[in-house]
Amino acid sequence: MMISIILSMAIVLISGLSAIFFPLTTYAVTLATFGIAHVVIELRYIDSRFHQRLGGSIEPRLLWLVLSIAILRWCGIFGWIDGGLAQILELCCGLGLVLFATWHLYQNSWQKSSIGIVLGGILAMGIIRDPIATSVIFAILHNFTPVGFILERQGLKSKSMLWICLAIFGLLPLLILVYQFSHLPTETNLTYLGAFIAPAWQQLPIAYPLFSAVAFLQCMHYAVIIGLFSQWTPKRSSTLMPWFLNTYFYLLLAGISICFWIFFQHSFVLTRAFYGVVASIHAWIEIPLLLLSLQLINQQPESIGSKISPKG
Repeated sequence: MMISIILSMAIVLISGLSAIFFPLTTYAVTLATFGIAHVVIELRYIDSRFHQRLGGSIEPRLLWLVLSIAILRWCGIFGWIDGGLAQILELCCGLGLVLFATWHLYQNSWQKSSIGIVLGGILAMGIIRDPIATSVIFAILHNFTPVGFILERQGLKSKSMLWICLAIFGLLPLLILVYQFSHLPTETNLTYLGAFIAPAWQQLPIAYPLFSAVAFLQCMHYAVIIGLFSQWTPKRSSTLMPWFLNTYFYLLLAGISICFWIFFQHSFVLTRAFYGVVASIHAWIEIPLLLLSLQLINQQPESIGSKISPKG
């Protein structure tokens, strides 16, 4: 237990210092090293956690929408669809995921569905006004999703966990943001800045500090998913995908991660694009699941299926 605490504190400290002094390098290195691993581990956890708990009509429709997003990204890479149009269509599919989950929430509680309505309205406004900035904001906010899954699993009973989440995903990024405003950038190569900073923001004073804060959030996002979600995934459970047993799963995942790391060294931009196809699936599926989880917090697992399934 003590070793885990010390290791966790070391990861937070190293990630924070790295994000402050070398945010662009931190982003690139962690993405190349842990990006594909965190995607696969989270998809495996989500599958084991939600497959049996979703109503029979919900899961296939969610899958069709997220697969449509992945196909749109694939088409954008090869130029089969204009990049700008593919981005707008992806956001529209994301809006569809939000509205679909909101409708199911409404079947049980119109109060909770209001959160989805607000989120859908904001997303629709973003699609109309500035799709590029909306996509970047989504990429930033995506780093906070582990907190939602922690709350879905543990509820609001663990006060210590809530304080830890608040410190790691709230206070520390804010401190990094404030610190960077009073210090000159230590990295001058801004190649990766567009990952979290929209073109319209890149000349603003907040650009570099914001990127530093989000680079730290990305490290914490990876650490929580790889560290906690892998522990929370049962060795055997009813899932949609036929996942390998732990030993073979992690060996295969290590091999795939090494291959991606090599590809990233060869061509970061191109590999990032292909990685984005897979990453889009795990990033977008989180939104409807977290919305549906609003009515799952503090519910017993055996009662969840009936809670999500639409009335009638």
